[in-house]
Amino acid sequence: MQRKPNISEPIMKEADSSCKKDDCRDDDCNDCNDRAEGHAGPCVVQEPGRIAENDRYCAGGNPLPLISDPAWAPEWLEQAVNARQRQRFTMRLIDCMPSGLIAIALDGTIQTVSRSAKELLGLSTKCQLEGEMVATLISDRDLVDSIEAALVNPRYRNLMLIRVPCVGSDRRSICCTLRCTVSHEILDGQGQVLVIAENVTAALLAEAELRESEARSRQAFEHAVVGLAHVALDGRWLRVNRRFLGILGHTEQSLLELRFQDMTAPEDLPLDNQLRTRLIAGEIPSYTREKRYRHKDGHFVWVHITVAPRRIGDGEMYLALIIEDISQRKLAEEKLLHLANHDPLTGLFNRALLNDRLSQAVTYATRAERHVAVLFIDLDRFKNINDSLGHDAGDRVIVEVARRLNANVRDGDTVARLGGDEFVVVLADIAHESEIAAIARKMLDALFAPMDMDGQELSPVGSIGVAVFPRDGDTAATLLANADAAMYRVKEMGCGNFQFYQPCMNTRALDRLKLEAGLRRALERNEFVLHYQPQIDIPSGAIVGAEALLRWQPPGRAMVHPGDFIPIAEETGLIVPIGEWVLRTACAQQVAWKNAGLRNISMAVNLSARQFKQQDLHQMVANVLTDTQCAADQLDLEITESVVMDDPEAAAATLQLLTDMGVHLSIDDFGTGYSSLSYLKRFPIHSLKIDRSFVCDIPANSNDAAIATAVIALAHSMKLTVVAEGVETAEQLEFLRERQCDSMQGFLCGRPMPSEEVALLLAK
Repeated sequence: MQRKPNISEPIMKEADSSCKKDDCRDDDCNDCNDRAEGHAGPCVVQEPGRIAENDRYCAGGNPLPLISDPAWAPEWLEQAVNARQRQRFTMRLIDCMPSGLIAIALDGTIQTVSRSAKELLGLSTKCQLEGEMVATLISDRDLVDSIEAALVNPRYRNLMLIRVPCVGSDRRSICCTLRCTVSHEILDGQGQVLVIAENVTAALLAEAELRESEARSRQAFEHAVVGLAHVALDGRWLRVNRRFLGILGHTEQSLLELRFQDMTAPEDLPLDNQLRTRLIAGEIPSYTREKRYRHKDGHFVWVHITVAPRRIGDGEMYLALIIEDISQRKLAEEKLLHLANHDPLTGLFNRALLNDRLSQAVTYATRAERHVAVLFIDLDRFKNINDSLGHDAGDRVIVEVARRLNANVRDGDTVARLGGDEFVVVLADIAHESEIAAIARKMLDALFAPMDMDGQELSPVGSIGVAVFPRDGDTAATLLANADAAMYRVKEMGCGNFQFYQPCMNTRALDRLKLEAGLRRALERNEFVLHYQPQIDIPSGAIVGAEALLRWQPPGRAMVHPGDFIPIAEETGLIVPIGEWVLRTACAQQVAWKNAGLRNISMAVNLSARQFKQQDLHQMVANVLTDTQCAADQLDLEITESVVMDDPEAAAATLQLLTDMGVHLSIDDFGTGYSSLSYLKRFPIHSLKIDRSFVCDIPANSNDAAIATAVIALAHSMKLTVVAEGVETAEQLEFLRERQCDSMQGFLCGRPMPSEEVALLLAK
């Protein structure tokens, strides 16, 4: 039995799950939607006399009926709920529309406003707007005026554009254009004003851009920086722009009277016709190529052309051409190609083009059973020209040498520069090897002819190595390598000549490479040793010093002679670290002999040319003396005469730094160089060493005897001591004693020996 509802309780309430949050802003929340639709809380149906003030309206603002018969209430409630659900569905559907909708009652209050309308018109999306006066919410005066006109005019309908502030995609404020439709409508028998707003900013911009684009397109075609043209399928020019006319030197009238076939270089036309046929047939969408058009004045212009088919609407096909003048680029490419294959200084072929020409010559000679000669030419002592006259003068010498070589070869021969002072000449199609020798001699004579260089007369000297195909190799690389080996053999024999390749030269070159490779590892492997040659005071016969001499003892091999590896060490720069090792080891040995209670003797150490030119030489010597605790006055540094005379001013400064440290200095091999006495007296040296070449034949050779006598007298007059090298006989010793030579060294008093043997001599 149904309970009769209490008059103080509502007959029905919606589910207790209604939102109880006063500040809820969830658009999908039913409770919040209820409040947005005109009442503050959930829809409540009460018994007669119990309708709360805030629950008078529900389901779109209809007043709730008072229910006197509880039995009828469920049917009415079902209808009310269904109506409410339909309204919610309708509002959500409207909210999903991109256009905004506002429904306005005839009293000017808002009945319904969609979310899009709020966003478009800048209205708050969080507060309730229903029931508010529309005129107070919309800022655009024109739109408000139109709405007010519609409120009083049942036939009113207006379409208008308004501009409102909005926020762009980058969150910046911009102005948007809205297209608003304002109309008076009858809905459910009631008059209402509907406002439909649509954001047409993008559409209007697109229309404007389209118009501007068409105008720009016309301007762009006419004023493009590249040539543009339309060509009929039969080759007639239909339309061209100014740039195209400028490239080819035509007027529009003269060009439109021609066909593109009339202007294309004959060599380019077959490929043009082939590509155009494929293009029209649809086999290719477009094509790009480089070709030549004939200029109005007759010469050809290189252009880069892109061709694609186009149609006028759906009708006739034509060809659209984009043409770029590439004449300057082609010229630059030719220059780059020249640079890629030629030496920039002389204009001669470089290594890349040389290899190509040499390979071609070998191929031809193979078929014709002829010879090819490769002449590898290196200028002798060219570095001296650069160092003395400067690199500009050196470059001019190279250019003149190139000119002379070119002037002394036959047509069809090749002259190339590999770099620096190295040149290669390829003599193609040689019948007899005797021809090669004659040409090589002719080249040497041409090189040796004097040339004036800034008032300085120079006579370049070259060394030429010759390799002949097929005897000395059958590839370009082999012939070049063998000619190079022959050239180095010429330098070993004294320069200024030519030499044909012999197989033994490669063996010698290979041995040299092996020697260099081993030399690089010898220092870190402790393969170097020092031997010491005693220096004897001639008047007393006592040992007063020892000269440290470097030896190389590879493990398991014979000792390498200094003459075989010292030049390589000097050339590669390895002499610098090796020389420091020699100095450090020799100084340490001098201190070891002294600490062992043996006679305190001086230690003589040779400085190489590279060592002497090191800017920090004096600092290195000072460090060695400090580290080994060797006294500076017990160290005798020997520098060859040619080294100090290479740059006398710099040598004098370096020698002074060493002398200030207390180090003893000697000029080694005196008499073999070209010393100037004016420089010699400025050098802070202490002794001269007579070279063994002047000692070995005295007293029999009167010239050597005179030179040795003069050196001794010169040294004593300058208050210098004299040491004679290479003394091997008693007669030589007696000659030196009679002329009051101070000391000597040589096999007569002892060969170079290990430190232990020197210690035994010192102990006697």
